Amino acid sequence: MQKMLEEDRLRWRKAAEVEQPTVKTQPEQKEKPEAKIPDQKETPQEKKSKKLFPKSSLFVNWGENLSEDDQREAQDLFVKYGYNVFLSDRLPLDRALPDTRDPRCLKKSYPEDLPSIGVVLIYLNEALSIIKRAMRSIIDRTPKHLLKEIILVDDNSSEENLKGDLDLYVKSIEQENPSLAIIRVRNNVSYGLSHARASGWRAATADVVAILDAHIEVHELWAEPLLTQIKADRTVVTSPVFDNVKFDDFNVIPYDPFAQGFDWALWCMYEGFSDEYYKLNDGSLPGKSPSVMGIIVAERKYLGEIGLLDEGMKVYGGENVELGIRVSKLHLSNTR
Repeated sequence: MQKMLEEDRLRWRKAAEVEQPTVKTQPEQKEKPEAKIPDQKETPQEKKSKKLFPKSSLFVNWGENLSEDDQREAQDLFVKYGYNVFLSDRLPLDRALPDTRDPRCLKKSYPEDLPSIGVVLIYLNEALSIIKRAMRSIIDRTPKHLLKEIILVDDNSSEENLKGDLDLYVKSIEQENPSLAIIRVRNNVSYGLSHARASGWRAATADVVAILDAHIEVHELWAEPLLTQIKADRTVVTSPVFDNVKFDDFNVIPYDPFAQGFDWALWCMYEGFSDEYYKLNDGSLPGKSPSVMGIIVAERKYLGEIGLLDEGMKVYGGENVELGIRVSKLHLSNTR
């Protein structure tokens, strides 16, 4: 899944870069009298904006009423990040999310005495508002008695606002939540995804560690079902169902639960659950999966016991295969 997300981001960037020369040619268009000298009687609301980037995937379903200046700013940010940072910066950090769970999930209850959880957020030059929104959603939608810490792992970002501005936001979070630990891990070299995840794991102290990307938002009751599974069996590595936040308008598109696997080329792919699972006809039940694509929630000590992750892997798309082999191998050895 992580490799798929990375390819999506690269595809969006390429689509955006197709339109980048248009920005450079705008001064030629402004030489026209009607564009250079606007009617002084015309109000900003009456001013009609033309579509400057008709081939950009950012503006296919979004940005119809943006001014030309806002279009340029949105396009520049899209080229830089691969998603709509212009919109993200203007959305509330605590925005409401649609409840995409199976209706039967609403009837479930979970034990109070669940293990504590520490959330690791990995990022490299992620947009500041994206990281803030991830933190806000985790804090607001995780029971305070369960959430012990948030670990921010910066894999050597170069963006200045991920230093001073993020520091100020973290301080405000700490003041609002004195019982919550915010731990910062800053790498002075970009080691890659697996190393960053491992460094976040090393900084964690909670019973369970959730290793996530920073470009996420969590729903209500996201943690309790996962912690319940781990409490019942500490050797289970879990992963939530994660929906798609659209890169252009940030609408949430529900994804159906599927097993996560890989083919003979070790390519990430989705597979159906077992026939026995579907015979139960209950989408609120957890399903077994041969691997986990990037989003890992597991007992912290257990991850160490199985060797964590191969920190030599530099790119997306391998940790799911490796982790699946580690966990299944240990389960096989335990049954002999």
